Amino acid sequence: MFTCISPRTADYEKGELMIEAAGPMKEIAIVAAGTVAVTKETPLGERMVLNKTSAGGIFGEVAALSDSQRSPATIYALEKSTVLFILPQRILTPCQKACPWHQKLTANLIHLVADKALYLNRKIDYLTIKSMRGKLCTYLYEQYRKSGGVQFTLQYNRNELAEFFNVSRPSMSRELGRMRDEGILAFHGDTFELLNLEAIKACVQ
Repeated sequence: MFTCISPRTADYEKGELMIEAAGPMKEIAIVAAGTVAVTKETPLGERMVLNKTSAGGIFGEVAALSDSQRSPATIYALEKSTVLFILPQRILTPCQKACPWHQKLTANLIHLVADKALYLNRKIDYLTIKSMRGKLCTYLYEQYRKSGGVQFTLQYNRNELAEFFNVSRPSMSRELGRMRDEGILAFHGDTFELLNLEAIKACVQ
């Protein structure tokens, strides 16, 4: 597959800017090692994390497949990272062998684009929830359903979670503290335990 799709490899240091918003994005990117952040900045300069992509993850596929081929977001390395960049036509155009692996790769790309659209739609849903508790309960309940248990570790740290919700970290931390004091949940770092599922479900939106 590497011979067929001929990816180029790029290495980035922690905090290094990879792609700037509105900059050219002509290739689909796969994170081979490390973690990168896809962010959006408001006109006031505030940064909001749209997504974190770790090893095995993909980004830039929507922009690379669009007519404009411009990145809608700013992307930077959260840690030392290695990224593979692939021209979309090398995936979408079957090679002479027409091997089943290439067909599978094309199908996977289509599924990823569809999943990304659903993810962004869900993020819009979070932004429309007005109360802090509603945002937190909805997110925590979804994590509970994904993990299959009342104890789980979040994908985001506190700063990143606040940016994901587009709220201030102090306000979010205060609400988490109130929920802990009410016996609704317990947490240590990024690990949470839901103690009162009914109270959580009552605030899910």
